[in-house]
Amino acid sequence: MTRVPRTASALLVLLVVAAGLAARELLPGAVGGPVGDGLYAVLVVLLVALVRPRTTPVVAAVVALVVCAAIELSHLTPYPAQVLERLPEARYVLGTTFTVTDLAWYALGAAVGGVLLAAVTPRPRVVDQSLRHLRSAGKHRRGPRVVPLVLVLLLAGGAVVGWFMWSETQDLDAKVDDARAAHAASADKVADDAVRADLEAAIGDAETVLAGTPVLDRLPGDATDARERLDRELETVHDSRVEFALAEAAEARTALEPARRRAEGVLAATQELREDGQGANEAVSAALRTSLDSADETLAATDEKALAEAGLARLEDVAAGLAVRLGDLEGATTDLLTAQDAVVCPEPDQVWFPQAGKLSEKELAPLPWAPGYAVRADVVDGLVKLNDAYRAHFGEDLTVNSAYRSYDQQVEVYDPEDPNPLAAPPGCSNHGLGTAVDLSMGPEGFDGDRYAWLKEHAEQFGWTHPDWAEPNGRLPEPWHWQSVKTPVEY
Repeated sequence: MTRVPRTASALLVLLVVAAGLAARELLPGAVGGPVGDGLYAVLVVLLVALVRPRTTPVVAAVVALVVCAAIELSHLTPYPAQVLERLPEARYVLGTTFTVTDLAWYALGAAVGGVLLAAVTPRPRVVDQSLRHLRSAGKHRRGPRVVPLVLVLLLAGGAVVGWFMWSETQDLDAKVDDARAAHAASADKVADDAVRADLEAAIGDAETVLAGTPVLDRLPGDATDARERLDRELETVHDSRVEFALAEAAEARTALEPARRRAEGVLAATQELREDGQGANEAVSAALRTSLDSADETLAATDEKALAEAGLARLEDVAAGLAVRLGDLEGATTDLLTAQDAVVCPEPDQVWFPQAGKLSEKELAPLPWAPGYAVRADVVDGLVKLNDAYRAHFGEDLTVNSAYRSYDQQVEVYDPEDPNPLAAPPGCSNHGLGTAVDLSMGPEGFDGDRYAWLKEHAEQFGWTHPDWAEPNGRLPEPWHWQSVKTPVEY
């Protein structure tokens, strides 16, 4: 058996080490990394021959590939990290992380190392007659031994590379399917549409990689890089969906809170009327209480802590669930308002509101030219501008006889035993809402210039004369004017 000259092995070891260091320093990372991995395998082949000179090139190449693969796979365990933490210099031998593409480069490097060994291994002094005949014919001395070895090692390396490229292609194909599904599912569900555009671009690039011809258009590792990019974009889309779902949930919770307070106020007001013998149907009140309890349970189940622990699917259902509770609560509240209105307000154009006559001072604003009178703060500006226009035309301010009335004031003008036809029951008058005023029209009433002027100009400033108060209405009142914001239904 021939021996590999130790001098030749040692010189090759030095050359390979120098080449590896130069590759790491001079070449870009995308090229220098794979070249360094291949030279590392060549180095291991040469070291095997240096330690055991009688090792054949094929055996040395196989041993080197096994050693390199074992070192690479060891990074799937925690032990290399522990060694590197204590001895950082060990990274030159062990590397730092597991990368599946390194296995392909190790296989190629082992093949190259085997070829180098075969090239420097001398032939035995005794050769058979046939070889002498070939030499005399001008054939190269080492050709017959080197060519088969090269073919075997290249085929082995090619098989490893081929298997690796097939495997990473399968992984990428499956990831593309996942990405397409995630892209479709995220429509109108992300905080920033740009993340969907980025995912779509990554899917397109991945499909280009899959369509490419192996080796010619697609190198080992390209599919892995494309898959890792998809993973990053998928994570970004997932985070954006979470952000969007949390914002939607917060908005839905915010919308439900005032509906809760309104429902509680309606229930309290109807209970007071019930105690006075004017209560609405108990079944309708019970339905609102049940809806209110359900809303409270949903709010408790979707607080900040609960949402922080919820998965994406749960988060994306929260806003819809809260919207259902909001719809149920508003419907039940309207049902009770309508039921109570039927009991308290005798006329169809009268609408009962529990807050009528119970507005706070901060909800009201005084009329500057009419001391002692006030309307709701959000409608006063229009009335002030209407008065300015009226004064410019008639040379005097509007004469106000009534504006906001408290609940007690409405009780004073309405006697249920002897109802005043010009006054609505407490809770049924829009004077109690702060959106109505009684203005003096003079003795002419509907036929005077004041009424005619207001009829023509009032709506420009957000005020109007209701149909029921028209000359042919249910209760003709030329003096009654109300804001266009006055609610006429629930």
